[in-house]
This record gives sequence, C-alpha cells and structure tokens, in this order.
Amino acid sequence: MPALRTAFFLAATSLTAFAQDSAPQKMKPVVVKGATIGGVTAPAAPALQLSGTALEAQSVSALGEVLADIPGVATSYFGPNAGRPIIRGLDGDRLKIAQNGTGTLDASSASPDHAVGIDPLAIREVQVFRGPAALLYSSSILGGVVNVVDNRIPVERLPRTFVLAGRAGSADALRSLAFLAEGSAGHFAFHLDGFTKTTENLSTPLGRIADTASESRGAGFGVSRVGPSGYLGLSFAGLNSTYGVTEPGIAIGLRQRRWDLAGQANAPAAALKSVSYKLGVSDYQHAEFAGGIAGSQFTNQGWDARVDFELTKVGSLEGVVGVQSGRFDFAVTGDEAFLPTTRNANDAVFGSFIHSLATDSRLRFGFRLESAKVSAAAWTHEGLASNPAAAAAAFTPASFALAWVKDLDAQWATTLSLTRTERAPNFQELFADGPHVGTESYEVGDRTLGKEQGWGMELELAKTRGAVSGSVSVYYNRFASFISLQENGFGPDLSGLPIPGPDFALGGADELARHDFTSIPADFFGAEARLNIRLQESDAAKLALEFFGDTVRASNRDTSAALPRISPGRFGAALHGLQSGWTWRVDATYHLAQNHLAVGETPTAGYTLVGAAFARDFGLGSATTARFSLRLTNLFDVEARNAASFIKDALPLPGRGVEAGLKLSF
Repeated sequence: MPALRTAFFLAATSLTAFAQDSAPQKMKPVVVKGATIGGVTAPAAPALQLSGTALEAQSVSALGEVLADIPGVATSYFGPNAGRPIIRGLDGDRLKIAQNGTGTLDASSASPDHAVGIDPLAIREVQVFRGPAALLYSSSILGGVVNVVDNRIPVERLPRTFVLAGRAGSADALRSLAFLAEGSAGHFAFHLDGFTKTTENLSTPLGRIADTASESRGAGFGVSRVGPSGYLGLSFAGLNSTYGVTEPGIAIGLRQRRWDLAGQANAPAAALKSVSYKLGVSDYQHAEFAGGIAGSQFTNQGWDARVDFELTKVGSLEGVVGVQSGRFDFAVTGDEAFLPTTRNANDAVFGSFIHSLATDSRLRFGFRLESAKVSAAAWTHEGLASNPAAAAAAFTPASFALAWVKDLDAQWATTLSLTRTERAPNFQELFADGPHVGTESYEVGDRTLGKEQGWGMELELAKTRGAVSGSVSVYYNRFASFISLQENGFGPDLSGLPIPGPDFALGGADELARHDFTSIPADFFGAEARLNIRLQESDAAKLALEFFGDTVRASNRDTSAALPRISPGRFGAALHGLQSGWTWRVDATYHLAQNHLAVGETPTAGYTLVGAAFARDFGLGSATTARFSLRLTNLFDVEARNAASFIKDALPLPGRGVEAGLKLSF
C-alpha cells in the first residue's frame, strides 16, 4: 500500500502541474458496439467493443470471465484466477489474444492454470475481431481474435482526469483499489494507472475451496507527443501476481514487465491515410511454488512489432495492409519441465479490405501470409525420448477470408462468410515430453506435425435498427488437420533408469494418463443468437427485454467421437432498464448439459444461473461524479460446473455472491 499511496501522490502532483492547460472535450465512452461481422464498416474495425460502464460491470477475476456473457464465448476456468476466452469451442493458440495490437508474450496458452499477463483491472477496452479484419492479427481466425486495450499510450490530447475505483465482493472476499490519472500539457499527453487486488479462498455451494486465494498489484505509465500530424508515445507497465490454482499447497507467482512504443503519421503520402506502428517488448516469468518453495519456472522473453498502412480510398475500395514480426524465447525449468527451451520466430504480411459493390452491398476480404519457425535446444531429459537433440521446424501458413454483406432494407442485413485458415503448430505441440501438472497428463508432442488447416462458413442475419434488434448466425468449421490432445495409454516408467525417475505407467506410483498431440479431421457446428426488444424508451425511463443463446458441437470426423472440453451451449433472458436514475438488469441463463463426451470425460449436468446488476451515477459537486454499482451472482447458490474446464469435477463455479463498487471521477 505505501507504493500505491506514492503513486496517488505523484498523480495528484502531475494534475496540479497541468491545471493551467485548457482541457480538451471529454470523449464519451463506448459501451457495447456491434456484435456481427456484417455490422463492420471499416477494414480494421472490430466486430465488438466492450468498454466504459459495460466493461466495468464485468468480473475482474480473469479475462475469460470478462467476455463469458457474450454469445459464443466460454472460459477455460481453472479456478477464479486463471481463465482464457474460448470462442466457438476454439482455445489456446487458435484464439489469438493481443495487447494493444501486439502479442501478450505470456504463458497463458501453454497451460490452463496460467493467467493471462494483463489483469482485468488494467483493461480499458476489449475488442473482438471476426472475419477478414481478424487476419490483421492472426492466421487462425475461425474463433476470432481478442485484443485488450489499456490506453497507456495516449493517441490524442486528454482532459484532466483523476479516477479512483474500489470493489468489494463476498464469494471470494474481493478487495480491490484502482486509480487512473490522465491529462495534457502543450503537445504532450500522459496516462498513469495502478491497482491492488486481493481475494481469499473461493466460496462455492459445496463450501470454500482451498488454495484459490490471490494477490495482485500492477501499474503503468505512458506519455505521448500529440499533434495534427499524428502522435508518438512510450509506456511501461508491471504486473506482480500470486494466485492459487486449486492444487493443495500449490501457488503461482507471476511477474511481467512490458515496454510499448506506438505512433501514427497522418496522411504521409497521397496514397496513405495513415501509417501506424507498434512495438511491444516483454519480460515474463512465473514460478510454481509447492509449500512455499519454488519449483518449475516458466519464462517468456521477446518482442512483437507491426506496421499498418491505411490506404486512401480509391473509388469504392478501402483497406489496410501491413507487416508484423515477432521473436520470443520460451523456457521451462525444474523437476516438472515438460518442454525444451525454444526460440520462436514469426513474420507476416496481411491485408483487410472493403469494396462497396452497390449502395446496399459490400464485399469484405482479407489475407495473411506468415513464416513461422520453432527451434528447440538440445535437452538433458529423460522421458519417452532420452536427451533429445536440437531440432527445428518451419512453416508458411496462408489464410484468407471473404464476407459478402447485403442490406435487405434500412433495418435488415445478411452476411455470408467464407474462411480458409492455416496455423503453424506451436512449440508445445511439437516438442512436449513430460508430466504437465496443469492438465494432469503426460504430454507428448510430435515433431513431424504439419500445419493445422481448416475451412469455415457462416451465415448471419441481423436487424440493427428499430424497436426490435438482434442477430442470428449459424456456422460450420471443417478442419482437415486439427491438432488435438488425444489419450494414448499411460506415461513411461522411468524408475529403472540409472538415476531412478517417476513411474508414470499404469499402476505406477506416479500413474499419469498419456496424451499425444495428434492431427485429426474435425467438425465444429454451431449457432449464436441475440434479440433485444425495446418496450419503453424516454429520457427518464427505459425498459427492454433480451433473449440470447449459443450452441456448439465438435467431433472427430473419422470416428464421430467428441472433442474434449466443449461447452455445449446456453440460452437465457434478461430484463434491463433505466428508472429514477438507476440502470438495472436481471437475467437468467440455462447452461445445457454436456453428454457428448471425449474419452475419459465425465458428463456435465445442466444448470441455471440467475443474476442481477444495479448502478447509479451521482453528482458530488461541479467537478466530481460518483458511480455506485452492485452485482449479484448465482442468486440461488446453484452447484454448477464448467464443461470446458480441466478441473470441473474438482471445482464447481462460485456460489452466491454480492459485489459492490464505487468509482469517483474528479
């Protein structure tokens, strides 16, 4: 807390120094914008943006929880502290998570018990890209791309702002305090933020779950020079987090330091509207502590850079093209190291375009061509292989997307999308050989794996205007080669070696199921829908009824066997409105049972979760406002389990909870 008080003092001092500057006009925050591919009207625009009060109303436990209420999105939920988004059944490296447009450079895709390297309290906006625009960031886009924005590098002159926000919750004894300070002096704009957050062991309908507490602290600072010709900025951020992962006596201690450089030049040439560039440099590490003693350690050190060229519109064609390049070194050390040290390189060229065919139709299309290389160092290791030699693998993924949008009238539009994607296998899929605690399996990579290849088709119908609005979409994703962890007996018996090791074989003292990364043909079928009916709307009162739902089914096309950890779907309804200055929402969601099971999986019962949220803004003087919020979750204390979680049988979802928040803006 002393460090936090010091940061508050520095922020206040900075604001005082800039008090003589004329403040630019405040921008209104985006709440929720868009949700459909057809609604995208710019080549680089996301299909969905979540920020402002809508973002503040979400959970602050993990990124997966922030997005979990969006149709088609689930979370990998490894307890309250670790959870990545899963979109349309696709997770891991198939779902790129970017930070300010560049890679997060953490270890979250390597294991479900690893947290994403940005805390929700530091996020100012979440963007979900789908269709051709997603190719600006990744070659694997059948699920989409998630980009989290922290606004630490200002892109324009900022009004003088100081925000203090606190939250307290009951289910996990959440206590959080965060601040934000922004302002401008001449051509310079600055941003300063920080937070501290603690939780205790999680309360569920079955009681409190040990080893799920957490403590996190983070801060960031950025400054930019802003002018009519563009901006140039630099930021630094740090995150320290210690959290339990439900395993007895096990905790993860995470540390990340990150530098970002970003800038933009407006209209540098007749053919260009702008040129923007970004560079992220990260030093990430975490240790897995057993009984307070550091064991296995994961490190990821690298950088990711990109340059985007926004083209001047020529006739009815506009677009963005660019290049991206990144390098990172990933290593796991300790008794449970299951990977060699690897050096990873990726270079790409990409483009996203919109071509207006007529006043009521347009064509969106994009491409991404990559060169990916993974180099593994020689490994002193005993497993299925003894002391594997150095090795390398190189790939050239190529992905393309096409979306035809047709406006049926002023209110209705339909979109037909076709996508071809390729993804290079990652270091884990190629070189794993050892016990992986997070998945409770002996993981085995395949150095001969080829590219993951798939085709996708989606049909969407959306109504964007009028008292009734919403969208419905159906999709089919077909993989010729889908890289999946497949059960293959049990791990090796290493007890007979000159230096005896564990016995992972059936009946052994350390018995552990073996799972191999294998390429299989796979099919994903699904649908998503959202309907909003406006019942009343005036300046003083609003009332609307909302219906939503999604479903997905994933199978091995050769055997019809289910793919593991697929959240089957849900449907629900919500009533929300504005009355006497209060915004409110009451919702109920039924999550379908999962009985389409992979080998070794157990059924997941269906369940219904009921929640409510309330918020109100108050004026505390001419220059100060306050916002009080109250969030109620799992009101009936239902025992519920997430079918997409590796530990669903051991850990139910949180029980009944109340979370209150207060935000002061000066």
